[in-house]
Order: sequence, then C-alpha cells, then structure tokens
Amino acid sequence: MEGLGRSCLWLRHELLPPRPQLLLLDCRSRELYEAARIGGALSVALPALLLRRLRRGSLSVRALLPGPPLQTPPPAPVLLYDQGGGRRRRGEAEGEAVEEWEAESVLGTLLQKLREEGYLAYYLQGGFSRFQAECPHLCESSLQGHGGPRAAQAPGPVPVVGLGGLYLSSDCSDAESEPEREPTSFGLDSEGVTPPPAGLLPFFPVQILPNLYLGSARDSANLESLAKLGIRYILNVTPNLPNLFEKNGDFHYKQIPISDHWSQNLSQFFPEATAFIDEALSQNCGVLVHCLAGVSRSVTVTVAYLMQKLHLSLNDAYDLVKRKKSNISPNFNFMGQLLDFERSLRLEERRSRGCDSGGQGSTTSDDPPSFFTTPTSDGGVFELDPT
Repeated sequence: MEGLGRSCLWLRHELLPPRPQLLLLDCRSRELYEAARIGGALSVALPALLLRRLRRGSLSVRALLPGPPLQTPPPAPVLLYDQGGGRRRRGEAEGEAVEEWEAESVLGTLLQKLREEGYLAYYLQGGFSRFQAECPHLCESSLQGHGGPRAAQAPGPVPVVGLGGLYLSSDCSDAESEPEREPTSFGLDSEGVTPPPAGLLPFFPVQILPNLYLGSARDSANLESLAKLGIRYILNVTPNLPNLFEKNGDFHYKQIPISDHWSQNLSQFFPEATAFIDEALSQNCGVLVHCLAGVSRSVTVTVAYLMQKLHLSLNDAYDLVKRKKSNISPNFNFMGQLLDFERSLRLEERRSRGCDSGGQGSTTSDDPPSFFTTPTSDGGVFELDPT
C-alpha cells in the first residue's frame, strides 16, 4: 500500500470545480454511507459472492464500475475510502505512518484488483473520519433534507457500485446466455458444499415449495414429468421460447418477455408473476417457473416470490432456493433488482405497522445491506403463510 495513499488536502484540491473527474468509492457499510459521505461518492455494495469471484480472478472489477464494461481504464484516478483508514505501521525508511488493510477487506480487495487492471487507484489517508473533520463542507448526508446547507445537493444516495447500476460484459443473445453460465457457475459460490457432478443434474423440475417448481426449458417440454407432478400452470420467463402445450387446454401459461441481460427490468413483472403463482396454488395445482437453463431469470422470480409471500430476507430466500438447486446463478443486475425489492418490502411493512398502531410509517430506509451467503441448514420445505 506504500505510495498509494492520498491526503485529504489532495482530495480537496481534486474536488474543486471544474476538476471533478475523480471516481470516489465509499467502501463502508450502507448505513454509514447514507448517514454521511464525501460529496459525489458511490457506495460499494459487494455481496460475499462477488468478493469471492473478485479474489479468485473469475470476475473483472471493470464489470462492477459505471460505464461500458469493455472500455479501457480512464485516465482519471479512482479513490477508495473507508471509515478510519487501515491499521498503521511505521515505514522502514523515514519512520512515516503507512496504512495497510486486511487482504480480505473490501477496500484492500478492490484497490489490488483495480491496480492489476490498470486503473490509477488510490486510498484516502485517514479515511472518511479525517476528511469529514478537515473538510465538512465537502461532505453530504441523507439527513440534510431538513434545511441543511447542502440539502439541495443531497437528494439521496446515488446508485451503488456492484449492484443496482451494474453493467455486465455480456451482449450475447437470449439463446446462448444462460447455457454458457450454467456449467461454469455450478456450485461456484457454495463454499463448503460439494454439489453433484454436472452429469447428475436432475432431469425434472426442483420443488421449492409444495406445488411450486423451478426448472428449465427442457422441463417445460417434458409432458410426462409435468403430469406426474400435477403441474398445470407454467410461467415462461423468456421472450422467445414457445408455450408448447398451450393449445391442448390442459395448461395455463403466462409469458414474461425478458432476456437474460443486464439491461432488462425483470422486477416490473414481480406482481404479475406472484399473482399467477398464487392462482395456481389456490387451485391446488402445480406451477412451474422456468426460463432457458433455469439458473437466472426463473430463479430471480422465484426468490422474489419467496421474499414476498414467506416474508423472507433476500439472503434467506436465496439460500432456500440454492439448497434445492445448487447451480443457480442470477445475473448481477437481477440481484440488484432483488435488493431493491427487499428494501421496498421492508418499507411497506414499516408503513403497515405504522398504520396499525395509529401512527405514520417512516419513509426513510435504514436497513443494512444484504449479503448472499451459502446455505446454513438443511431445513425442509417451507409452508406458505396463510395470511
């Protein structure tokens, strides 16, 4: 880390107009970021699975940053900061204090990977605490909307790095995107879990809840399997796969025309998908949610359903599905949409509790960021909340 630190004075100079070409990355928790941050900084929200992929080298840090993913590193510098800087040790040559971080830390990982990929990446000496003390006028807060001096300049947190505004490097067509992901992502983030060999993948849909099944295009074409499982409702989460048995009258279909690409807004269809699944379950019929390979789009819809109907966190819903189907791998933009969906569900719950108690629900969000971990138990099938 020696020679990579930049002082608060340096940053203050960089932020003077009209210079701001600097990319500022806030590596603290989401709560700290929303409470106060350096003006113009982006929040880094990297779940555990993204950090593991970065450290292994299976994910380019360039894919996480704003802008086209294949562009060359910008000439402008990237500055990362945490709350108080890293541990300090004395420099061997001149006795100066040198900051260093744990190799597993978010800041340390990003700084190393950015440098390896050719970015002019640095860290802020002393972290946010020192900069806020020395340059409070260059900091902003989500709480300044009550007449603070920078209230007009602080409308709320900007898109995060890693989720939400994520760009992916894949421009592949719908027909090839998911098959390419499936074999390489199988068990990729299940540390401590040994998945079955790829050749032993089940040739039938996976049961997530009673009468709720998750599968692929192959499963949607297997009439014998559909009949055996009592599946009469099929949710097709692709723009171009045919509804094979639509004309025989035995099946109810709903098609969500979404490709597996970072530009697609799948969350807008969550209400329709939830209503369709509920209709099937209310009729005591099986419902299959499928896309092409059964690892991204259909998984995203299923996780969203579990979050809403079982009142699960994103982490718990993701783990539940992963216990049933180990090779799931939603694209990162869909994960960002699920993160936003979780926050909206929590906000609705707070509003509902506020109305029930005769008060008004809060409109601010102070939830901690979600992290997607590996399964922690071998629980059975969840039952739907009758309410």
